[in-house]
Amino acid sequence: MEQDYCLRRAELDEIPAMYALMRRVYELLPDQDVFAVENMDEVWFHAQLAGTGFGVTARARDGALAGILIVCVPGDREDNLGYDVGFSQEQRARVALMDTAAVAPEHRGHGLEKRMLRFAEEELRGTGIRYLMCTVSPHNPPSLKSVQANGYQILCTKEKYGGHLRHVLMKEI
Repeated sequence: MEQDYCLRRAELDEIPAMYALMRRVYELLPDQDVFAVENMDEVWFHAQLAGTGFGVTARARDGALAGILIVCVPGDREDNLGYDVGFSQEQRARVALMDTAAVAPEHRGHGLEKRMLRFAEEELRGTGIRYLMCTVSPHNPPSLKSVQANGYQILCTKEKYGGHLRHVLMKEI
């Protein structure tokens, strides 16, 4: 039976808890190469760019933070994955990055990553965003399965984030 979770846009005061969840997930991984955890400054940066990003939180019935997703609209910043696939400037302006997703180990198996992606996609509809992009380690089958189940397709595989191999995936909305 699927547990109920409350998904919503994150508030700025939730950033420390979101970061703590990312760090916890990272520290528990047997292969830390599969997850590129951002530092606290990057999380604040994405959260504070008015109109260019937001976080999604999934909370369990008891209020525990079960999962997070950070979404950013990079414009022409170098972190725009449109550069990796040869997008024009006009196309890059319509890219949103499903930047970081993390689910607490005790809440895995409830489809939270898929649900948070769908929530973010709905938030982005009607904003002019057309291309939803993300990266996933080829060595992270659960995350790859999750994003592909949401309609994302692998466009290329290359080294990112300091030499870590990643699939670059995209979905058009």
